[in-house]
Amino acid sequence: FEEKSDPATDIIEGAYEENQGMLAYDGSADNNLRYIGANPNNYVRFNDELWRIIGVFSVNTQSNGTQNLVKLIRNETLDGLAWHGSNTNDWSGATLQQQLNNGYYNGTDSTCNVYSTSVTKTCYFSETGLNSTARNMVESVVWNLGGISSTSNTAEEFYTAERGTTVYSGRPTTWTGKVGLMYPSDYGYAVLASSCARTTNLGDYDSTACTGNNWLKADSIQWTMTPSSSSSNRVFNVSYNGS
Repeated sequence: FEEKSDPATDIIEGAYEENQGMLAYDGSADNNLRYIGANPNNYVRFNDELWRIIGVFSVNTQSNGTQNLVKLIRNETLDGLAWHGSNTNDWSGATLQQQLNNGYYNGTDSTCNVYSTSVTKTCYFSETGLNSTARNMVESVVWNLGGISSTSNTAEEFYTAERGTTVYSGRPTTWTGKVGLMYPSDYGYAVLASSCARTTNLGDYDSTACTGNNWLKADSIQWTMTPSSSSSNRVFNVSYNGS
């Protein structure tokens, strides 16, 4: 999600000239500034825990128009949660979206779907959720829900598709809210381009050159927000092997 903090955007943008080994403009249509490489110094203390900065993005906010905001991602996996308890790929109604923007955002315990869509448990968000200080720093923004049908696409192609209108029948193309997930393009653009070329399809990111130079690669499977445009129940994730 995006943290509302104008001084932070100024600091990151000001650091670009001296830190081009770990900061780069992605060359997309919006040319966002992102942290790249194996382990850039993009750590911040947020919600009294460790988070990392994905980058600075120009986004459409619900209350203040278009702004440059900082997008953060939690350093540790929150939990093993199902994307949608009804096994569909509509983020606007997904159980994970509701759990993150209600129980997690408000710091209140709630029932969560885990792994199998038929299994639930109590999520103790009163312990792991956002505190009042963190909540006041989060802006409500327009998230893009455009889909794509294959992993045989580059980070740039994913980025364009995410902001497009190609979706499975009846699915929305945007959603407005506070807490989301990373996009496939976030993962794709986080790699060091000199090691893993920008022309590499994300389905081929399992090579050492890519996984060893991408700070968003984790030891667990990671959900993304982006649905398949050709399926009613599939969404893209980053696998254990980095693809």
